[in-house]
Amino acid sequence: MGREIDVSINFRDAAFVRSHFDAMTVRVDDAPKADEIMVALVVTDCGRPHPRIGGLMKEEAKMEDGLR
Repeated sequence: MGREIDVSINFRDAAFVRSHFDAMTVRVDDAPKADEIMVALVVTDCGRPHPRIGGLMKEEAKMEDGLR
């Protein structure tokens, strides 16, 4: 109860698009109790504004298999 959970974020169509790698920390102080399940959903509308790491860009992704 009251623990922080890091929810990872990535691009919806290709997991290796590095400009979209991020995480959000979620905490509910009084949940989950013994008979509860906590569900955390994190949604964004774009990637990082100034990504600092190279790699696969959104425009280069094939978006065929969910990976690249």
